[in-house]
Formats: sequence, structure tokens, C-alpha cells
Amino acid sequence: MRTAHRTPLLPVVLLLLISASLTALPAPSELDIDTAVELALANNLGIRSHRIDAQIAERNYQHRFNVLYPQISAQGTLARPNAEPEDPFAGLMEQLGFPPVPDAEDPPRWNMTGTLSAQLTLASQMIHGIRAVTDAYHNAEIELDDARRELEKQIRTSFYQLLLQQEQLDLSERRLAATRARLEEVQQNYEAGLVDELTLRRTQVALENQRPGLLRQRQGYATAKHSLAAALGVDSLENTTITGSIEQASLELADESALLQLIDRNPDIQAARRGIQGMETRIDLTRAEMLPTLTFAFSLNPGLSGDPFSSDPFDTDNWSDRGSFSMTLRQPLDPLLPGSSTRQNLANQRDELQQAHLRVEQARSGVALQTRRLLGEITAARETIESLQANVALAERAFELAEEAYQSGLRDFSVVRDAEIDLGDARLQLLQEQHRSIELLLELEYLLNTPHETMKEIN
Repeated sequence: MRTAHRTPLLPVVLLLLISASLTALPAPSELDIDTAVELALANNLGIRSHRIDAQIAERNYQHRFNVLYPQISAQGTLARPNAEPEDPFAGLMEQLGFPPVPDAEDPPRWNMTGTLSAQLTLASQMIHGIRAVTDAYHNAEIELDDARRELEKQIRTSFYQLLLQQEQLDLSERRLAATRARLEEVQQNYEAGLVDELTLRRTQVALENQRPGLLRQRQGYATAKHSLAAALGVDSLENTTITGSIEQASLELADESALLQLIDRNPDIQAARRGIQGMETRIDLTRAEMLPTLTFAFSLNPGLSGDPFSSDPFDTDNWSDRGSFSMTLRQPLDPLLPGSSTRQNLANQRDELQQAHLRVEQARSGVALQTRRLLGEITAARETIESLQANVALAERAFELAEEAYQSGLRDFSVVRDAEIDLGDARLQLLQEQHRSIELLLELEYLLNTPHETMKEIN
């Protein structure tokens, strides 16, 4: 499980572009976070690949007992020798002094044979092979579910990042509009002789200083929308209204000891445990190489005596069968020898199994450490948000007082401008911390594979 660090924009853009669907679909007129997740799950190439893997594993699972099917084959042969056959007794009869038999029948130029065989080998590997197919089927389903959850987390994180940029852009637009209104007011007061030219020029400079940053924010917001569109598999989000807002999420959670009981739900730990199961199956398969196998074989090998074009094929006296039924017990001996490759492989696999158990414990320690870190950051975020909310309330009151003092002529416009800048900064800091708290919760949900509501109620 990876920790929740700030990710640079360019790698995220490249990742989303690579994972997007090749076939772009029309974008909806409005897009909320749940719709974005549904589109991504339907169009993402990685999810499609995992679905195909799950279908293959399911098909293999449904037909897992076909290893018990015997190997059956049938063939028929109609042959004609290149040289004309001779009577094998003709020369012998002449050597013995017997006269040739008049009107003797020529040997048949054609012969016809058929073969039908069936063979079944019973070995202990079959049992472990069926178990391996069953494990592969369940693992494919789990991996598909893990891929869906990881994609959902990525889309939700990207969507909240887009909402943050949208609200940051909105704050900047409002600040620019307020500064423009102040400039008009200062212009009127300057023309009326109420303020000096310095106040007018400083207000104009403050307005122009905001434009470059606003343009960069607009470009960054447009780039983020293009990246999200690629991740969702739609052609463009240019004409799509992004709905939703970064609202303060509930940061209430169960205590640390209760949440640490959930670490075994972590996808990485579960994958490591599935790896142990697969390794145990491979050990059983290797051990089965040392056990005997039993083979049943049955064959029919009918042959027609005589020419198939002149003899009666329905006369059973013209047919002979050289088929058989057999049972063969085979015991491999070389795997039983000390130092054989089978024994060496088995010993190596047992050592690898011990390493796999150590990796599980190492993963559990890592997940526990990440859980404690995230809980600490969530607690700090909750306290920071409370402080920032109080700071925003103070900044709003200071701005109101500055406006009242300016309208009464007790303060100049610079006080109003500074109070407005302080208010915008306070709101932006609160917005960024709320967004950070949402990212932390998403990371914790994925880390423990548990919804937020469950993490609040667990004992």
C-alpha cells in the first residue's frame, strides 16, 4: 500500500492517458463524482483486461474436472502396396515338387484396418491441479475487485483535485472581480478628488498582478479536465459541468487499536497470503512427482482379412482384432534418490514458503505503520481545519470592519485591499486542508479495504 503523498501533475496525466480507453465516448452534460467512477469502471483498459482474465479463470474453473477425461482417438487406414503381392507359398510348393495349383486366387491388393484407443492416467497431481485452478479462479475475482477499488480511489482523488482547482479558480475570479469593482470605486473617488493618484495606481497594479496567476489557473484547470476525460474514456469534458464541492468530511474514526485490527484486509497483505496458498499448491505438485501413477488403456484394432472391395465387410469371420486392455503402474525412482532435482526443488520451495510468510509479516508491519501515520495526519488535519475555520471567521469580520471604516472615511482603501487578500488566503487555506483531509480518508479506506462509515463504528 502506498502512502498519500502529493503527486506531480505530469506523471498523473501520463498514467491516466495510458489507462484510458482507446474508444472515446461522448461526455455527459453534467458530471458528478459517482458518474465519473461509473464511466471509468466501464471504459478503463486495465479493468477490461482484468475482466478477461476473470472470464478465462472462470471458464477453466467450470471445466476443471476435464483432467479426468480419458485420451480418446480413432483412426482408419486403407492401404495398397506399390508392388503386386505374390503368393508366399508358390515358391515353396515348387521346391517341394508340387505342381502349381490352377486358378489360385491372387493375394488381396488392398487391406483395411482401424484403431480406437482410450487411455486414462490417474495421478495425485490431478487433485492439486484442480485445487490450483480453483485458487486461480478465486484470485482472479479478487484481483478484479482490487483493480476496481484502486481505480475508484484514483478517480475520486483526481475528481476532488479538479474540484479543488475549480474552487481555487472561483476564488481567484471573485478576488479579481472585487478588485475590479474597487478600482472603479477608486477611479470615481479619484475623479471626485477624494483619493490621490497613488491610491489609484496601486489599485490598478493590484488588479494587473492578479491576471497572470489567474491565466495559469485557468490553463491548469483545463489540463486537469482533459486528463480526467482521458481517464474516463470520454472525448472531452470541455462542455461538461463539473458538479460537486469540497465539503468538510467527517473525520471521526474509531480508536487506533480498533483500526489496527483491520490491517489484514489490506490488498497487499491479502495478495501475499494468496501467494502462500499458491506456493503450497506448487509444493504439493512437486511432492506428487515422487508418487506412483496408474494408467488404464483400452484399444480396438480391427483388421479386414481379404480384399475390402471383394470380401464381405459385414461378415465377422473376415475381421480380426488385435486390441487389448491394460493397466500400468509406474513408480518414478529417480526423484527418490538423495540429491535428485525433485528433492532439491522441493527443498527450495519450502525455503521460499518461509520467505513468503516473512513477507506477510513485513507487509503487516508496514500497513500498521502507514495506518498510524494516516491516523496521526487525520487528527492533525481535524485540528487544523477547526483552527482555519475560526481564522476564516476572523478574516470575514476584519473585512467587514475594513469596509465599514473605508465607507466612513476612517481608513484608506489599502486597508480594505489587505483585509480582502487576507480573507481570500484564509479561505484558500481552509479549502486546501479540507481537500487534504478527503485525500487522507480515501487513502485510509483503500489501505484498510474498509468504508469510512465502518471505520467510525467498529469497536
